Amino acid sequence: MKTIFFLFLFLILFSGFVSAVPELPMIISGEVYINDKPAKTGTEVMAVLGEDEVNKVEITEKGKFTLLLQKLNKNDKLDFYVDDIYTNQSVIYQSGDFKQLTLKVEKPYFIYYFGGALIIFSLMGFLIWKQKTK
Repeated sequence: MKTIFFLFLFLILFSGFVSAVPELPMIISGEVYINDKPAKTGTEVMAVLGEDEVNKVEITEKGKFTLLLQKLNKNDKLDFYVDDIYTNQSVIYQSGDFKQLTLKVEKPYFIYYFGGALIIFSLMGFLIWKQKTK
């Protein structure tokens, strides 16, 4: 009888130390297109709540992403951005939920080609300068 009493007392005292079951994440997965082409590796997908960044991930497989969201309030509205461009896509947060999204954005082409053009013009300028100094 004493052992049952002490076992019962032990269970009551240490039951407060048992942690709660962690919240299940919401999984957002899908595809990303920039100018109707699959996004390149390294493109950033970001979930935003109001003006606060909740989570972001870089694409590791061309055009595909998976984002885990956790520790938010039920029914929070999350907006999605691709390389800081709003996608016009939103989801409502539900712990343990899974959503499939297709995110599409349009980028001006000069952003893609500006870096290459800058290198070419710099090289041409250097070659012209080199010709004049001879």
